[in-house]
Amino acid sequence: MSITFRPLTRYDDNYSKVIDLYKGSFPGAQRIPSCLLRYKLRHGKKGFDVLYEDDNWVGLVYATEFRDINFLQFLAISESLRAYGYGSKVMASMRYMQPGKRIVLNIEELDEQAQNSQQRVKRKAFYEKNGFSSSGYIVREPDGRYEMLIKGGSISKEEIEAMYRSLFGHIIGFFIRPEVIKI
Repeated sequence: MSITFRPLTRYDDNYSKVIDLYKGSFPGAQRIPSCLLRYKLRHGKKGFDVLYEDDNWVGLVYATEFRDINFLQFLAISESLRAYGYGSKVMASMRYMQPGKRIVLNIEELDEQAQNSQQRVKRKAFYEKNGFSSSGYIVREPDGRYEMLIKGGSISKEEIEAMYRSLFGHIIGFFIRPEVIKI
């Protein structure tokens, strides 16, 4: 059984569950502003998908594409299905659907002093188990520092900066300029 990705629309049977999972899984500062998310959904922008196994709702994923890079920004599995391997199935499905593409994502930088230190360690171990490794860069965003992980190759500082410029566009990019730091 594989995971299927269906674009989120307000007509999806699980729309409310998806939005609740999104809001409950990611702090407000990390989420896409609601007005921008609604705009993307109304205009059929690719990237925000509902995850299904057969016809059973599994979770959500939000990813954007830049050249040969798939930037995974959000992945959340329904709370009742966590620890059943669905995260790994999603990773395998992404790789299968887009062979040859690099997949990058950001995780909170490991910090023994952080309140969620153990969660950060487990999250990094999960992604490493699924073939990700450090890109060698930290991305400092307005809400914190994130280690960028990559699967399927390497990435340069210039590519990361270009990816963020493409992601944010001219207006938002004027106000939000993540700093890319070599580690």
